[in-house]
Amino acid sequence: MLERVRTGVVGFDEITGGGFAKNSVVLLAGNPGSGKTTFGAEFILNGIRFGEPGVYVSFIELKDEFLRNMRNIGLNFDGLEEAGMFRFIEGLNLRSEKAIEAVISQVLDAVTRIKARRIVFDSITAITSILGRREIRGFLHSVLTRIIKVNDLTALLIAEVPFGAEQVGWGVEEFIVDAVIMLKVIPTETGLIKRVLRIEKMRGVNVEHASYEFIISKGGIRVYVPPDLSMVGAVEDERLKTGVGELDKMLNGGLKRGSVTLVAGPSGTGKSLLAMQFCISGASRGEKAVFLSYEEPACQVESLIREFKRGVEGEVHVISVSPRRMTPGAHFDMFRRLFDEEKPSRLVVDGLTTLEKAYSEAEFFEMIRGLTILSKANKTTTMLTIAKDIVKEEVPIATIVDNIIALWFEVEENTVKRKITVLKERRSPHGVEIKELNFEDGRIWVYG
Repeated sequence: MLERVRTGVVGFDEITGGGFAKNSVVLLAGNPGSGKTTFGAEFILNGIRFGEPGVYVSFIELKDEFLRNMRNIGLNFDGLEEAGMFRFIEGLNLRSEKAIEAVISQVLDAVTRIKARRIVFDSITAITSILGRREIRGFLHSVLTRIIKVNDLTALLIAEVPFGAEQVGWGVEEFIVDAVIMLKVIPTETGLIKRVLRIEKMRGVNVEHASYEFIISKGGIRVYVPPDLSMVGAVEDERLKTGVGELDKMLNGGLKRGSVTLVAGPSGTGKSLLAMQFCISGASRGEKAVFLSYEEPACQVESLIREFKRGVEGEVHVISVSPRRMTPGAHFDMFRRLFDEEKPSRLVVDGLTTLEKAYSEAEFFEMIRGLTILSKANKTTTMLTIAKDIVKEEVPIATIVDNIIALWFEVEENTVKRKITVLKERRSPHGVEIKELNFEDGRIWVYG
């Protein structure tokens, strides 16, 4: 069985089934600013945490500059050299093959002294600019033989790929190594930068998808891995009160714990207020309730909640975000962190129409699908709102959710009235009657 070396990069080991093959040579190529050095630094730092000393050879940065830049994003190498677990080698003054050989000698000495198990060369583009096509092949074979293979190392060779180019260096590098990973920077239509990791080659590893979006945040790289349906937790039989008595009757006692409900209706029908009451009802029972809004600032939502609470105990945590400031991968990472850090019992995601406008149809659908999977895996009872007249128009995400509550307007005797019904409640009997919805004295009333 192929022995693996974990990179420790969030998401990467998951998609590769455990990381790199032990003692393999990996070419990590990418555009400027795509995160190559960050990936390399994490590979070394996480290796040290796993008990594997590492050497970082840089042809582009001074040691102090590297350490400072990494510290700024939460990758701290302080004290590791003194502990005999890390060596940083500067190779900035490369002007000839003789200078390259001098650096290689330093590398061999460092590897031997700390009994290194991992090594990064950043970047070999500096070397290829000095050597010719034939010489670079010879150099790589020399590095592979003299340093990597003989010393039982797992190696990462970083290479620069200019924007618009596809070939790495002289075009021979990727044929010599065991794996090739490409990092790309892609501008989006909204003016954001999306970073994509593509596995071009990885011997002995079957990768399900070729490309994955990733972000660089505090702590390093986080690869967005689409959640697997196997994560889904079972919806429980316990019913949670919505805070609106008549609606609970229509739902046969309330919403099942762990279910996902879509509240759909045109603007002004009361979706947000209904969802707000759902949160308040949970908070009053001591449950952790989170209200995520895409359309209103947090202070405005909090003010409305105070009006609705009317002395009811319990707090609702309000979060307000702008989807236009995040790529799909960054957005899903926000969802994942929300569940990990907040651990909500009840969650409202208000204003999916705004979210839908920020992404493509496929991206939006996949994002909501991922949200529902995370919600079920964390046994969170979730309510989503969207400004769609679901009675008259198709709403693709309706197939994902467990329950659908429809709101709409009707004109009766020259009066506009809000209507409500339960269109769907998966695997459960529910009322099919149409009732009237109204707001009086800071309360929600359903009757008729």
